[in-house]
Amino acid sequence: MRILRMLAIVALANFLFPGSASAVEIPEFTPNVVDPDGYLDEAGKQQVNAELQRIRESNHLWGAVFIVSTLDGRPIESVAVEAFGKWQLGQKGVDNGLLLVLAMNDRKSRFEVGYGLEGSIPDVVARHALDDYLAPKMREGDTAGAIIASFEFLSRVAANDPYAMGEMEQVSVEEGEEFDWERGGKAWGALVLVIWLFSPIRNWRVKRGRMRLQKLDPSLSMDDEEIVGSKGGWKPSKSSLGIQAFLSINPGIFVFLLSALFVEAFYICVVASLLILGLTMILSGRRYASPEHYRRFLDRLARKRVEMLEKGHLKETAPGVYAYTPAYHASRASSSSGSSSSSSSSSSGGGRSGGGGSSSSW
Repeated sequence: MRILRMLAIVALANFLFPGSASAVEIPEFTPNVVDPDGYLDEAGKQQVNAELQRIRESNHLWGAVFIVSTLDGRPIESVAVEAFGKWQLGQKGVDNGLLLVLAMNDRKSRFEVGYGLEGSIPDVVARHALDDYLAPKMREGDTAGAIIASFEFLSRVAANDPYAMGEMEQVSVEEGEEFDWERGGKAWGALVLVIWLFSPIRNWRVKRGRMRLQKLDPSLSMDDEEIVGSKGGWKPSKSSLGIQAFLSINPGIFVFLLSALFVEAFYICVVASLLILGLTMILSGRRYASPEHYRRFLDRLARKRVEMLEKGHLKETAPGVYAYTPAYHASRASSSSGSSSSSSSSSSGGGRSGGGGSSSSW
């Protein structure tokens, strides 16, 4: 709905202001501050870029700033959407871009939030960052400080900082939003239920499917179900209590807060939790649905082994038993480092805007 809303704003702006629609030209992207009129000096740009790099490394927010002299009558929302789309801010598939637009002569500001960040940075939080962190410093003439302060606050929200979360709750109360502790607790309980039942349900479904399949076709060999070919067949994975506890807290705290603040978020969280649980029941152990399904699974596994042997990523240590080679681990490390190095250069990486965010003035 937000995407449709923002597209409607852009279309309406182009219709109402046909002469000014192209007046605000979106320049080429310059990581990670686009300031064609030079409102920031070199020291200010370096300070802002340092803060954007910090929040990217710590909280995976790909921030960028676009500073224009005037909007020429266009809504700042349409300018933000156009710039976000042209530059494709954030990582592709993650959509973690965060764009701040400043119109200096119009004294207007806008945070445009990537699709993947809408859950952690809702509109009310973006508006609080603009009104209470950016606006006071902009009125003092400290543009670089205003940018840094607003991004720093949003990074603390994304990191579940307790003080930032307290501010979020207080702002909602001041704006008349009802903070429903019981509703938040129910949504959090549904999430925790899914987290702690996921592994037991999956293990039970797989075990049941294996037993049924062995009865249907005792000739099937079920002792080799991994690429490395470790004997002994499938074994239930031992759930990590630490991982489950971590997931119960994060994203648990966001589920609790958002559901307590917004009834729509409550229903989304509960439905999503039940959907995940249902899909777990349906999809777990699909390879054991029939002998044909299982044979196709073994064929895919065998083809994968052949490919890895040809690449030198796998070696046979004993009949039917394999091990990963140093070349395999080196390729994984190289892929990881390549991804990491590319993410440190520019906020432009194929991300999408979800149409969320907030606008304000100073």
